[in-house]
Order: sequence, then C-alpha cells, then structure tokens
Amino acid sequence: MKGGATRETRAPGAEGELRIVTFVPLGRSAEAKTDETILDAARRAGAPLGNSCGGTGICGRCRVSMIDGADNVSPPTALEQRARLGANERLACQAVVNGPCSVTTTYW
Repeated sequence: MKGGATRETRAPGAEGELRIVTFVPLGRSAEAKTDETILDAARRAGAPLGNSCGGTGICGRCRVSMIDGADNVSPPTALEQRARLGANERLACQAVVNGPCSVTTTYW
C-alpha cells in the first residue's frame, strides 16, 4: 500500500482480540470474520456441526456448549430464547463471534 500504510489481515474483536473459535475436543480452530457466527467458523475449520435449516435457527441441530469465552459472542437471539437451551448453550448459527471462544457439542 502507498505511504507505508498496511492492511489489517486479522479480524479483531473486542479490545483488539482475534475472533478465534476453538472446537473441543476436535482440536480445530478458525478465525471468524466480522459478523460471522460460530457456524461460519466451524465450516471454515472443518468442524462438523449439524444444521438442516440453512442457518436460520429453527432446527436446533447446531446447538453447542460454550466452554470458554461466552462473553465474546453476541447476546442470545429471540429464537435462542424460545429454544429452551441449557446453561451455556447457544445455537451456532445465531451466535456472532466478537472475540476468542471455545465450544463443544454432544456428538463430537
């Protein structure tokens, strides 16, 4: 770039943290881009997360448990509030990543 300017290639979240999503126990991780969900990051990481509704939040198959970084994702959506999720559970297609977090699910 001209004038010594550099292009930021990372997707900083809150306070400049990278938006790295780690999928436990798979040992896979991916960096979420701006406004991307956990499901988007899972696809990039090759972490198999169920979904049959195309990410609209109605099937519930992408349910994950937040292991770490629950404060680094968006607040639960109205769909998630109606889904009767357990403590620390989110729908991966609805949770927008704002900083580093770790998730798991029952079928890994």
